[in-house]
Amino acid sequence: MIVRCDQIISPTSGEIVPDHPGIRIGEEYPVLEITTTADRSLLRLPEHGYNRGRRESPGLWDAAMFTVVVDRVPNCWVAQLDDGRLTLAPPEWQRLGFWEEYFDDVPRAVAEYDRLRAKILAQA
Repeated sequence: MIVRCDQIISPTSGEIVPDHPGIRIGEEYPVLEITTTADRSLLRLPEHGYNRGRRESPGLWDAAMFTVVVDRVPNCWVAQLDDGRLTLAPPEWQRLGFWEEYFDDVPRAVAEYDRLRAKILAQA
């Protein structure tokens, strides 16, 4: 799945802003994960300007910022419904504590992210 950024909603204030260092209006991004609750939908996207010399920091962005350009869903995604939240992502990323481990540089989580990120990008 690929989306195009049409507007930027600040992740901290929730207000529409003209720019942000993590994303650009008019750019297209592959979607790594979708999380939705009763009042909000978020897309996890690869970091803009990803530098292979360091670990990526994928961000969560409000789905209202985007238009779907390619609607093909990666075959490694599964749906999980937990406490009113629906997540579409690889099952490895949906295990409790995965994202905390990834951002804490736990080697297993980083390797799972890199492997599945490559698989999702190949299908985008």
